[in-house]
Amino acid sequence: MKYLMLGAITEAGQQLQGPDLEAWMAEIGAWYEKYGAVGALADPGYQLDWPDKAKTIRAGGVTDGPFMEAKEVLGGYSLLETATIDEAVEIGRTWPGVDRGWIAIEIRPVMAQ
Repeated sequence: MKYLMLGAITEAGQQLQGPDLEAWMAEIGAWYEKYGAVGALADPGYQLDWPDKAKTIRAGGVTDGPFMEAKEVLGGYSLLETATIDEAVEIGRTWPGVDRGWIAIEIRPVMAQ
């Protein structure tokens, strides 16, 4: 089954810069290599640009930025292919920075068409 893994960067993660940010990005690259090699990634995933470059579409029109009432920023997504949601959650728990509070991961089943 396919599961969408969404990464929401926390306020602490948004503060990383310089060597700390570079080290985190290297950890993320290693994560993709590991789970790509074992076949758990149905799609390699994509990092999103910063929210100030976003456009939000609502019934009232289009606005700049997401203007959400959340402190986290959607950072990207990956598509996992696992037998169960519990397996997808275990993979999501290994995402670099979860243990340090830099990112929150949401796992959501993808509905079959």
